[in-house]
Formats: sequence, C-alpha cells, structure tokens
Amino acid sequence: MRTLRRRGRLLNKDELVDNRPPYLGDLKVMESRDPELGRFVLRARLVESKAGTETEVLPGLHDAHLLFAGDNKMRLAGFERIDGADFAQTWSVELTAC
Repeated sequence: MRTLRRRGRLLNKDELVDNRPPYLGDLKVMESRDPELGRFVLRARLVESKAGTETEVLPGLHDAHLLFAGDNKMRLAGFERIDGADFAQTWSVELTAC
C-alpha cells in the first residue's frame, strides 16, 4: 500500500516515484464510532499482526470510500487524523495472496 498525499497535499510525480518501499500489512475496513465527530464512520486500517495483537502501520483512514477496484488493486480515499488535525488522504492498495 502506498499513500498518495502528505498532510493533505497530493504528492507530485517525483515524490511518488522516489522508490519508497510500500507499507505492508492486512487491510481491514469496518464501521466504528468516531468520538471526535460524534458519529459512525467507515474506517480503513492497515495493521500488522504479531503475537495475537494488531498494530496500526499508518493512521487510519476515516470516512473511507472506494474510488476504484480491479485487477487486484484498489484506491481508497478519506481523511487521516495526525496530532489532532484531519488531513485528506488517498491510499493506493495492491492486494497480494498470502
């Protein structure tokens, strides 16, 4: 999985092609209550599971919605919360067999 924004700003071509390694983990999407918004939101999470516990690899994607899915790839958009501030974020996800 790769993020396409940094603090809400869309990354340019040079920043996207800087050979950064992708984030790896299990993608989980479920509805959960957001206490700051006072409502339920669809939340996407990329987690790493070790010894029966899950650790978030990245900040969760709140109000997630699917932009594209096909050929084992998908794009999700929403917002991430960093240090109490909400920023637009887009994830480019490539699904692989385990």
